[in-house]
Amino acid sequence: MGPPVFDTLARPQAPWALRLLPPFPAIAQRILALTAQEDVSVGQVAELIKMDPPFAAEILRFANSALFGARREIASLSQAIVLMGTDRVTAMATCVAMQKMVRHTVGNPALRKIWHHSLVTALVSEQIARSARRLQDVAYTAGLLHNLGTLGLMAAYPAEYTRMLQVTNEFGFDLLNTERALFEIDHCAAGAYLAQDWDFPDELAAAIATHHDSPVKGTFSLDTVVQVSWRLADTLGYAAFSSDREWQFDELVSYVPNTRTSWLGESREVAKEHIHTIIAASPI
Repeated sequence: MGPPVFDTLARPQAPWALRLLPPFPAIAQRILALTAQEDVSVGQVAELIKMDPPFAAEILRFANSALFGARREIASLSQAIVLMGTDRVTAMATCVAMQKMVRHTVGNPALRKIWHHSLVTALVSEQIARSARRLQDVAYTAGLLHNLGTLGLMAAYPAEYTRMLQVTNEFGFDLLNTERALFEIDHCAAGAYLAQDWDFPDELAAAIATHHDSPVKGTFSLDTVVQVSWRLADTLGYAAFSSDREWQFDELVSYVPNTRTSWLGESREVAKEHIHTIIAASPI
């Protein structure tokens, strides 16, 4: 069997809507490059993060939040990396970097809404992967970064994109079509372009590109996990945008295997309470 079609596609020219995007922060780029190598030690990652004190402080803040449930204060970067895992540190590095790029140009309520939606999607993706005992190493990262294109478009055109979101939500317009009409690219394609440009794994770029596709029963892939997870985040009360249709919690859970063994398999109310407890203590 040949390679996936996505892998064979040539890297596209930069879309005009992303040409004004500020440079990706150097510390995040170096972390991504380092953690992509084999046999990287915790000490190497910690030493790199120490080179950027504000970013190091962000990592420690996350490690000490309810997201990770540490039983005692995490005082060192090495402890934080062991607790969080290099995959999560990589995901957090990218997300924190993107948020810094848009923090001073987008109203905090809008940014916080997108962050919470992405975080819930990451937690649900991780739970689905853990229940299926597959894709645990990338599911959280894919869930957290699935709206990478949204942050990219926000950073490039903060006022225009924020206003577009407001109008789209107010009048129930189709988000992807509206993005294409205004920016000649939607946030799925924009996120896939950024993922490729920043040398993310192909499977992660593909999951970002296809996350608005409808999930298909009987399949289990990273694409499916993300497609189900962000919609589950919506049903749990953490929608970032107007949805294309109103999905039901039980309907979405039926798309993925073995969720009976997790908090997703109990009930929407149990899952909602579980997520709310974590989000309430989120450092953002």
